[in-house]
Amino acid sequence: MGNLWLIGMMGSGKSTVGRRIAATTCRGFMDVDSMVEERTGKSLASVFDEQGEAAFREMEGAEIRRLSDESAPGGPGRVIATGGGVVLDPAAVDAMRRSGVVAWLDAPAAVLAGRTKGAGRPLLDGTDVASRLAEILAGRHSLYQQAAHYRIDADRPVDAVVSEVAGCARVAVGDGSEVLIGPSLPHRLLPASSGREQVVIICQPGSRPVAGSVLEILGSEVEATLIEVPDRDEAKSIETLALLYRRLAELNLGRHDTIVGVGGGAVTDLAGFGAATWLRGIESILVPTTLLGAVDASIGGKTGINVMGKNLVGCFWHPSRVVISIDVLSRLPEPLLLEGSAEAVKAGLIADPALVDLFMEHGSAFPMAEVVSRAVAVKAEVVSEDFRETGRRVILNFGHTLGHGIEVVCGLSHGHAVAVGMVAAAAISADRLGFDEARVRVPLERLGLPTCIDTAIPEAILRLVQRDKKRTASGLRMVLLREIGDPVVEYVDEPALRLGLAAVGIAG
Repeated sequence: MGNLWLIGMMGSGKSTVGRRIAATTCRGFMDVDSMVEERTGKSLASVFDEQGEAAFREMEGAEIRRLSDESAPGGPGRVIATGGGVVLDPAAVDAMRRSGVVAWLDAPAAVLAGRTKGAGRPLLDGTDVASRLAEILAGRHSLYQQAAHYRIDADRPVDAVVSEVAGCARVAVGDGSEVLIGPSLPHRLLPASSGREQVVIICQPGSRPVAGSVLEILGSEVEATLIEVPDRDEAKSIETLALLYRRLAELNLGRHDTIVGVGGGAVTDLAGFGAATWLRGIESILVPTTLLGAVDASIGGKTGINVMGKNLVGCFWHPSRVVISIDVLSRLPEPLLLEGSAEAVKAGLIADPALVDLFMEHGSAFPMAEVVSRAVAVKAEVVSEDFRETGRRVILNFGHTLGHGIEVVCGLSHGHAVAVGMVAAAAISADRLGFDEARVRVPLERLGLPTCIDTAIPEAILRLVQRDKKRTASGLRMVLLREIGDPVVEYVDEPALRLGLAAVGIAG
């Protein structure tokens, strides 16, 4: 997930908050000021007195760039408290943003003055502390805004600040895409772009409130237009796509402009496909408003519309940024949370046993920020390795081979069908590989997801499975488990598929 960088004025609580987060998340903590002191063998006051502020800023920037370069892709990263003036160094800011998420702890000058009085800060010695802090803050305010992914109100009890900052994360997907996860929408939604003139926001009726917030944020940055499309999969029809193209033409949306999709998987699929094909490809930003969209549909670059079947027309097109608000997801109704939690459990089963443990411990009261961050990290790592699903990316289909057939034939929702499909795959894994199928079934039951369905229509499901896109000339490939976090892709025959279906109550 990269580093968690804390920026802000002296007295904003960066070190206190950073140490608390590092301790509770088992991440390393670094304080850049302390690193400069250790490297020079002198106090900050001595460095300022003997070498001046410019020399200190150079040392500080060097430490930040080194820490950024050491950041392991896909790793948990460190929690790093920086000096208050780090935003004066553009190269240091760029290094922080590339290697993680930047959280700005912001508090009024009067509050900062109360926290720093008598602390011996080099820039405050011999001055009226409150007046000097107000002056410094006024000069740096816009720099903090530009540097930070998220602004956090630090004029609150430390527990509240820690809780909010701990929910901030940035996950890189390949070379040019990123996922931002935060307590709310970031104050700057768009990546920097010199040629952008306008933005089109696409939403459905159910995501209109969040789209309105996006429109409000973007209104201060660029000309923005809101386009509402139909609900559910009607948004992914060829007719809706044609209407969207006409509207983009009327707006004269250019090659350097941006499409923002706000909503569930149907909207992110439509927005991504529209961006991929408009003028042969323009930038897209996705703001998922469902847990399913956040941990699965919006990540990985798969786009598509429905033409005589689901997602039969589509292409791979990475969004430049996916923005996930924990506040938006936390307010979802229970059915939508269940939909997405099935895909999050899948991520844990194929690559992150600790994620499965979270569901075992908490059930449906799972910690949203941690679950989302872990599930996103799994998918991002797999997708980064295999962008076009020619190899390892197929493991993301665990539970989907039979799950898709169950979804269509039995009329289950996607999340419910995948849950049942994962139990069926676990039963086949038990038969072939000695896997304990209860390790899949129990966490799903803890969440309240279905693990069986009593019906006698296996033939219809098997007919659909025979047309599965993972079928090759050698047969049907299916993702099985040797152990939690250890998936394997094997060819399966009809008897194996029937065994899996019978294990979830589908026999005839």
